[in-house]
Parts: sequence; structure tokens; C-alpha cells
Amino acid sequence: MKDTLSYLSAAILPVFMVLIIVTGLLKKNDVYQDFTQGAKGGMGLVFRTLPYIVGMMLAVEVFRAAGCFDYLSALLSPLFSPLGIPIEVLPLLVIRPFSGSGGLGILAGLLYVYGPDSYIARVACIYLGSSETLFYVVSLYFGSIKVSKTRYAIPVAIVADVFGLFLACLLCK
Repeated sequence: MKDTLSYLSAAILPVFMVLIIVTGLLKKNDVYQDFTQGAKGGMGLVFRTLPYIVGMMLAVEVFRAAGCFDYLSALLSPLFSPLGIPIEVLPLLVIRPFSGSGGLGILAGLLYVYGPDSYIARVACIYLGSSETLFYVVSLYFGSIKVSKTRYAIPVAIVADVFGLFLACLLCK
């Protein structure tokens, strides 16, 4: 069974590519021309969004290097401890909306210190898998289409992240 799954997972992408090419040929499209046009459009998207990505990455690194994540975690600790949310997971709650790789780094540290089967590690894994890099997404997508007023998008996403962490704690108990 495991060998069959390995074979299927290795074959999915090539089969999908062949299906795309065959579908294009059946519709009498110039598949190569369509591909190059799509690649040109993709490069334009990269150049339009790159400044926002670089700006967000720089802001996260400055915030982290200044120790702001630690201060923010200490500030939020009295609020979340009575709700049963482990204090050790708060740095993940703080950094995840800013940086996916930063969140993975914190998760790796939690797994190393507390072990993969611990309550803290399970909560952190569920939270990381169910949350989004909110500020990265907002800066990238809203910025690339020149939206400067996000209205309720950020507050609602922050509430959803906190609720997701609370639910992760409930699921792991």
C-alpha cells in the first residue's frame, strides 16, 4: 500500500501536465504559446508584488531583532493564561501573522524543548496549520491591487487567529 501511494504521489504532477497539454491540443490551442504568455504574466506579477514582500520581510526581521515579539508575548500572557492557552505558545501567536518561516522556527523550538507528543507541541502544530501569515497576505494582496484601507480584514483575521488558538487548546485537551 505504501509503495502504491509513493508511486501515485510521484505520478500526479506529470499526469496532470500531460492532461493539460492534451486538453489544449484537443481545443486546438497553441499550448507552448499559451504557456509563454502565462509565464510573461507571472513575471509581471512577481515584479509588482516583490516590493511588498521585501518590505514585509524587512519589517518582521526588525520587529524580531528588537525583541518586540518577546515583549508582546509577556504583555498578552495575563490575558491568555486564564483561558487555558499555554504561555509557551504565545510567541507563535505573535509571530505567525507576520512570518510563516518565523512560525516554523518557533514550532521547531517548541518541538525540541517539549517533545512532539506534548500538549504544547500539539497545540502549536494545530494552530500553525490552521492559521495564516495575515500581515504578509494583506500587504501582498491588498498592496498589489493598491488597496490602502483594509477596513475589517485585519481585526477579523486577528480574532479568527486567537479563536483558532483557543480551539486548538480545546481539541488537544
